[in-house]
Amino acid sequence: MSHPIYLSSSSLPRMPEGSRNEWRSFFGDGAELEANAFFPLFWRALFSTCDIRYARFIDEYDIDDEASAVDREECIEDFGADATYPYLVIDKAAAVARLATRREAILGAVGERYRPIYASFEALIAQHFGDYLLLRTSGLPDAADAEPWLRADLGDIDGLHDGKALESLMSDLARHDADPVWTLSGLASSSDGAWPTSALREHFPDPRQRKARRPPTPQQIDEHDRAFAEPKAHAAKSWLDPALEWLGAFVAAGAALGAYYFTQSTWLAVLAFLCVAVALGFGIARLRAPRR
Repeated sequence: MSHPIYLSSSSLPRMPEGSRNEWRSFFGDGAELEANAFFPLFWRALFSTCDIRYARFIDEYDIDDEASAVDREECIEDFGADATYPYLVIDKAAAVARLATRREAILGAVGERYRPIYASFEALIAQHFGDYLLLRTSGLPDAADAEPWLRADLGDIDGLHDGKALESLMSDLARHDADPVWTLSGLASSSDGAWPTSALREHFPDPRQRKARRPPTPQQIDEHDRAFAEPKAHAAKSWLDPALEWLGAFVAAGAALGAYYFTQSTWLAVLAFLCVAVALGFGIARLRAPRR
C-alpha cells in the first residue's frame, strides 16, 4: 500500500493553508522528491528537531476548490476541524549548510561507495529546490502521531557512530534488489523530475528496470521457421534405422542370389538386386520420414 511522504519546494516558510487557498499556487516552484512510508537518511540530514511544525489536516484542501469538496468533508469526519499533524520545514541555505556539515559522518556510517549519491543530492537541493524545504507527512497512516518517530529519526543523525541506529537501513541496502538511490534519497515525484540524474543512474542502475529483448531480425525469423518446417539432418538416429538398412541389404542380396540360382543369368541377378534395393529403399525412406 502506498503511504507517500514528500520533500517539497516551497516559497512559504510553512505548510500551505487550504483555508487561504494557498495550494493552488504551491506546486511548480521547484523540485519534489517522494518516498513511501519511510524517512530517507539523506532527507534527515537536512533537518533537526527544532524544525518540527504542525498543520491542520483540513488545510490540505483549498476551501474554494470544488474538486476537493468531498475530500474536505471526509477529512472533517475522520479528524475533525482542528486535528493537526507534524511536518518539517527549513530554509534552503540552512539545509545546504547542514548537508555539508554532516557529509563525512553520514558517509563514514553508510559507506564511501554512496558518496556520488550524496554529492548529487547536495547539488539537487542547492540548484533545484525553492527557498524553503517542506517534509510533507500527511499521507502517512499515523500522521497525527508521527512526532515521536520523527524526533527519533532526527536524533539518530547525531548518533551515527552507534551502529544500531542504521541496522535496518544497512540491511535494506545489502539486499540484491536494493535501489540505493531510492533507499537513501527517494525519487522524483513525477516522471519529468530532475532526480536521479542519468549520470547517477549509470553508477547505480535501477534494479526494477529490465533490458528489453531485441526484436528478432528477419534472418533469425527465417531460420526459426525452417527449423520447424524441415527435419533436422543432424538428429540422432534410433537403433531401428541401421537395422532397416541391414535388412534391406540382406533382402536385396538374397533376391540377386535367388535369381542367379534359378536362371544362371548374371544380368537377371543384377536386375533383381536393383529392383529389390530400389523398392526397399523407397519403403524405408517412407518409414523414416516425419509424419505431419
